[in-house]
Amino acid sequence: MKLMANGTVTIPKKLTKGEELLVVPRKTFEEFLRWQKRREWEEKDTDEAIRVFEKELRGGKLKKLKSLAGLR
Repeated sequence: MKLMANGTVTIPKKLTKGEELLVVPRKTFEEFLRWQKRREWEEKDTDEAIRVFEKELRGGKLKKLKSLAGLR
């Protein structure tokens, strides 16, 4: 076993029959889960925005400007 400075323990593959395991404090794990959930939400939100953009582009609802003067 190897103890890391941040309180993480690594259990060698020999003891776990092939896969290295990690032991972390509960607080660290819960922070990771919150981060992962937020990241998944942001990814879904971005995917939805891209779908809407592509749909409106195909439907002709978006205009392409050659310059900012075209906004008037």
